[in-house]
Amino acid sequence: MKRLLTMIVCSLFVAGSSFVFGKSSEFKLPQKLSDYLASKPEYAKTKAEMTTFRATKTPAVGVAVHRAANEFGPENTLAAMQIALDLEVDYIEMDVRQTKDGKSVILHDGNLNRTTSGKGPLKELNFGEARALSAGSWFDPFFVSEKIPTLEEACKLLSEHNEEFRHKTYFYVDCKDINVQVLIEALSKYKLLEGSVFYVNEQQIGQIRAVAPNAKMLPGLHGPKDLDRMIDSYHPYALDVNWENLSKELIDKAHAKGVKIFSDGFGGDMNVESYQKAIKAGIDVISTNKVSVICEAAAK
Repeated sequence: MKRLLTMIVCSLFVAGSSFVFGKSSEFKLPQKLSDYLASKPEYAKTKAEMTTFRATKTPAVGVAVHRAANEFGPENTLAAMQIALDLEVDYIEMDVRQTKDGKSVILHDGNLNRTTSGKGPLKELNFGEARALSAGSWFDPFFVSEKIPTLEEACKLLSEHNEEFRHKTYFYVDCKDINVQVLIEALSKYKLLEGSVFYVNEQQIGQIRAVAPNAKMLPGLHGPKDLDRMIDSYHPYALDVNWENLSKELIDKAHAKGVKIFSDGFGGDMNVESYQKAIKAGIDVISTNKVSVICEAAAK
């Protein structure tokens, strides 16, 4: 009996340790979404490449997905965020805006035309009206039921993921049209504030720090000649640098002052050779529309 009790206690300890140390089973997508992605060979390829990338002891670069995993799902939707979590990215870039009645939602454009079934400015609709629109049918009929997410929903999704799984994902918040207090309270409530970064203009830095002094500021760098001023004036966590301005000299100089370098590798810059050059120069995070390009560049 004593031996049996010992075995039971040990089993419970192991099970508990797995939870505490984030050793839960692999993230599971909703079944319908998983079935949809199973018909996309490029997704299986990207997933395999990210698994290999994450298996390396020290990934060469951080991965941010632009407007969530927009390659495989409609941008800035919960579905695209779920896909990003399945890929184990470091940051999900999202754009925060407000409706006419002050609800914080996730939408890139100020206008509804491109990515929803609606028309006109978001600012002219109350939340209930905006919520009635489809935010996914433009991408694929499969996503017709996707809605414009609220900030709260997005935070809840990441928080639940981070509570359960070893790999943590945070937000790369593009502060398009924000209520600072609401934004900070939501991120704090869901334990995302410390790990998230805020892409801001210079005016927003003071507004956010007045509420959250330790928030990680990520202002844009206008050009290499502005590096010292931006660092000395704002003491940012990181700087967002235009791809054409990236260089080892600039990155080394920023690192010497304790500042990280992020950059958006889109369009003509979204290729293995270009990403390799940035990785070799020491870039910290690449924001991309195609995760597999980062994996391939890092592998080489």
